Formats: sequence, structure tokens, C-alpha cells
Amino acid sequence: MVPRHDDEPAGGGSSNPVQGGRERGLIIQKLLEEVVTGETADHLAALTERASELICALGQPIAEDPAPGLSPAEIAGCVVRTLALPDIVVLRPTLVPEFPIYASDLLDGLEEVTAGITDATSFAADGRLDWKSDVAPTPETVEHYRAQVGNYLRTTRAENGLIVFVTTGGRGTKRSRAPGIS
Repeated sequence: MVPRHDDEPAGGGSSNPVQGGRERGLIIQKLLEEVVTGETADHLAALTERASELICALGQPIAEDPAPGLSPAEIAGCVVRTLALPDIVVLRPTLVPEFPIYASDLLDGLEEVTAGITDATSFAADGRLDWKSDVAPTPETVEHYRAQVGNYLRTTRAENGLIVFVTTGGRGTKRSRAPGIS
């Protein structure tokens, strides 16, 4: 089963050129997790300072301009904008970060095992979130993410999920709904 989606992928990335990459994604994920757990304050100054620390911890240089490198100000701004998205504001008080998902089903006599970690889970709202820091995700990449979140939804029997494209300030955020689950 493929989850139903309420809208189509948004094209392109942010209006300013941003260097994407593994390190940037790791830092954004870590900052979002730390804000959800209360380890880091959710205001721009605290997030900028923490982003600087994380960039240095990864052995990377700090850049003022996000086009050629990792900019603490750009990364912090990205996190602040993401946390201000209406869907996130509603779910935020109930979010649990980095929640493990495990399931085992028999399909045609074969065991199918699913294991993964949701970026954030809300039990009160019965939803799952997956933060994506891609600068300019292709339609194929978006479909891959949809399948991943659809798997989480089926595995947990949750009805709703969000794929949140944090770099674009929420443009391209997708709602997913697992079919056949009541």
C-alpha cells in the first residue's frame, strides 16, 4: 500500500543558494532533536551558537555564506522557520524525537521485518514526522521519502504523517495518510 498524499512536491530549494550535504543534515537533525527535548532553546541566538559548536565538533569550517559551506546563521534560521510551521506548532508539545519503530508481518508465508527510527513522533496527535534537509529534492527522492514514511505509518498503525522539508521553510512539506487504517 502507498500512502495518500494531499499535494504535489514543490520544486526547487530555498531562494538563497545553500550548500547541502550530510554534515548540514546531521546538524539540522541534531538541533531539532535538542529543541524538542529541551536541551537547546528555540530562539535564533541559542540555535546559532549551538550550530557553531556542532560544525566545529564535526571538524568543519564555519562559513558566513551558506553557498560554499556550513553557516550557523543559515542553519539556525532553517530550524526556527521549521519550528514555526503551523503543523509543527500544533504537534510540538507532544513530540518525542528519534523514536524507534519495529514490526514483523507474515506476507505470503514470508516474514517481512520493518525497522527504523522516526525523526519525531506524536502520540497525542497520532502522527509521525520526518525532517528532510534536502536543498533541492528530486521527485524521485520525494517518492522515496513518501515510501519510507508510508512504511512507518503502516507499521505503527498511525493515520497521519508529515515529511517536512526544512530547507525550503516548509514549502514542499507533505501530508501522508495511511490507507485502510481506521
